Amino acid sequence: MFQTIIKWALWSVGTIYIFIEQFRKYPNEEKGNILGLPIEEDLQKMSRFELCDFMNDYMPKKGFWELNSTTKIRLGAQLLKNSGKENALKK
Repeated sequence: MFQTIIKWALWSVGTIYIFIEQFRKYPNEEKGNILGLPIEEDLQKMSRFELCDFMNDYMPKKGFWELNSTTKIRLGAQLLKNSGKENALKK
């Protein structure tokens, strides 16, 4: 029961966040180059929904939009590991 309440609360806050975030104007440093990784122009122009839809097209299963934030980060970490790029800090 407690987990259901937590899940509902996170969903509610997330829904409010998504609504408010659509009005946020991101500066170029949050879109053009993220943590030293250049972001292609087509991705810079996409909305949150469009980015999730884009990710859905590359996943074996649909549902990226429904994932919670931590799960999306975990997926991104796995995709990065799968890319074969070495972690410069772990050398």
